[in-house]
Amino acid sequence: MHVVLTGGAGFIGSHLAERLVAEGHKVLIYDAFTKQYPPAVKRRNVAAALALPGCSLIEGDVLEAQRFDSVFSAQAVDAIVHLAAYTGPATPEASRSVIETNVLGTHNVFERARRHGVQKYVYLSSAAVYGLRQQGPCKETDPADRPLSAYAASKKAAESLAWLAHRQHGVEVAVLRAFAVYGPRQRPDQLIHRAARRLLAAEPLELPGDGTQVFDFVYVDDVIDAVVRALGAVAGFEVLNVGSGSGTTVRELVDRLAAVAGVAPAATPGPPDPTIPSVSLADVAKAERLLGWRPTTGLDDGLRKMIAWMRAEEFADEA
Repeated sequence: MHVVLTGGAGFIGSHLAERLVAEGHKVLIYDAFTKQYPPAVKRRNVAAALALPGCSLIEGDVLEAQRFDSVFSAQAVDAIVHLAAYTGPATPEASRSVIETNVLGTHNVFERARRHGVQKYVYLSSAAVYGLRQQGPCKETDPADRPLSAYAASKKAAESLAWLAHRQHGVEVAVLRAFAVYGPRQRPDQLIHRAARRLLAAEPLELPGDGTQVFDFVYVDDVIDAVVRALGAVAGFEVLNVGSGSGTTVRELVDRLAAVAGVAPAATPGPPDPTIPSVSLADVAKAERLLGWRPTTGLDDGLRKMIAWMRAEEFADEA
């Protein structure tokens, strides 16, 4: 299979590229190397994949519709995994970029791919679409119409574009709503990475609010497994949660991170983050049923792997 990965140089995409090539697929990574975080980090992420035969790279933005056409020039594309997205800070100024990239960019991907006859897609959405919730777990049939951020709203809009692509053109689409994905290469702005970096540096850590928010932390390899299974199994149009099925409070996460790292936890309450729901927990029964998928990495094991990676990558000079 020849697979195009938009955003393939990022955290999840770089892991997925390596997995697909290892399984004998050809992979073309399409990535803009934007400055949400240092582009050098993404280039380091993707170096191992690009060293493998069968993996190549085109630099471009999903907003550049004609540039995206270049991914179809070498050979027919069998499937697209659309990972490219802009998160941006939760500010009015960033909202335009978030919506343009995540909505218009998704439209460009589906439209240009349609013109080239692509019939299979996996779109990586987010648990953020569930929005304002006081309890869980979230089921795919639950309402997703009360977003807490422009990012959440843009991901739900992109899901609607995925449905239209299926409805109007008969393509097969799996929409995977990923919960709190973590592991080696996680973006520096994400919760576990930020918390671990401060703990390892013996710096004070400020929680979002009182730290009682419940997250569903799922290890990156489990998410990759779900994507690969979806590429082979999903027919028609399906929305699937991808999480661990277990909830952990932010404060408990900090304690477990500290225990794994062998450091003392030092966290204080901070201002609440209005973009974080009280509960974000996945019901994964549908993914288990349709994909034969179950997460296999426990939180402590995953945190150990992430801490080991951070010590090797970010704290090597201090060892």
